[in-house]
Amino acid sequence: MRVDGNEVHADVEEARAGYTPNVTRWVLIFGLLGAIVLLTIIWVTGALVTGPSKSQNADEGIRQAEERTAGSHTDSIVGDHADQMKATSQGQSTDPQNMPNPNAGK
Repeated sequence: MRVDGNEVHADVEEARAGYTPNVTRWVLIFGLLGAIVLLTIIWVTGALVTGPSKSQNADEGIRQAEERTAGSHTDSIVGDHADQMKATSQGQSTDPQNMPNPNAGK
């Protein structure tokens, strides 16, 4: 450290009152890399140990159902409205309030 009139000139080490070896940078880098590697190992081993997920099973069931109905070219909506279509062709009302209740009297 040297003094020039009213100014004090000091080195970085003297101003900080110690030596800074930049160890913190290396701890952060190795800690981050270690966490990434550890979490990747946990993720991969967990995926290998467990079976297919529920969504994969559901997708398989949907695919099988589509294969069974591949010969049918109708939507489920058509089947739901078949009674209304019959009533219309016979000149009856298609209003749900005027439709006969098939469960009445049971």
